[in-house]
Amino acid sequence: MTPPGLFRRWRGAAALAATAILAVGGLALHGIGVGRGGPAAGATDSELAAEVGRRYGGMKRLLFPGQPEMSVAEWLARPKDRPAVLVDVREPHERRVSMLPGAITKEDFERNSVRYRSWVVVPYCTIGLRSGIFTRELRVRGFEVRNLAGSALAWAHAGLSFEARGKATRRVHVFNADWNLLPRGYEPVVSKELPNGGEEAPRN
Repeated sequence: MTPPGLFRRWRGAAALAATAILAVGGLALHGIGVGRGGPAAGATDSELAAEVGRRYGGMKRLLFPGQPEMSVAEWLARPKDRPAVLVDVREPHERRVSMLPGAITKEDFERNSVRYRSWVVVPYCTIGLRSGIFTRELRVRGFEVRNLAGSALAWAHAGLSFEARGKATRRVHVFNADWNLLPRGYEPVVSKELPNGGEEAPRN
C-alpha cells in the first residue's frame, strides 16, 4: 500500500475512534445511560430489551440520524432472491468469543468489497453504534447498506444462537460491563485487547 493509502486508512481509523469517544461522552450528557454500571440488578428481559432500544435510539439520533437500518426480524424474513451479508465490525478479540452465524469480518468485507457491490450489506456490532457509523461510511461509497438495529444484543433478545469455531454458542462479548444487556440464557464475556497485541483474560 502506498504511503497516501496508509495515511487514509490511519485517518479513517482515527476518525472512527474519535467519534466513538465523543459518542460515549455525548450520550452521557444526553442522559442515555452510558457508564452508569449497566442495568439495575434484577431487571427483567423485557426491561433489558427496552434499554437496548433506548440506547440504540439515542445513538442513532445523535450520531447517524437518517441512516437506513434493518431489524433482526427483517433480516430473518428478508427475500432470499437478493444476496445479503452480515458484516461484523467489532474488534478481533470480541469476534473470537462469537459472531452471528454466516457473518464475515469487516476485514474480509474490505478485501472483497467489489463482490458485494450488488448485495445488501448489513453491518453489526454490540448494539449498533460502530456499525451505524460504518453504515454511513459505506453509503458514501455507494453500497446498499442497512445497519442491524440493536445488533448483537437485539439478536440475543430474539432468542437466537451465536457461532464460535463452527459451533452454536450463547457466549457473547458485551464490550464492557455497562453494555451487558443480555437476556437470561446468554453468557456475557468482557475482555479487552492489550497494547502489546495480547488479550486480557475474559471476565464472565
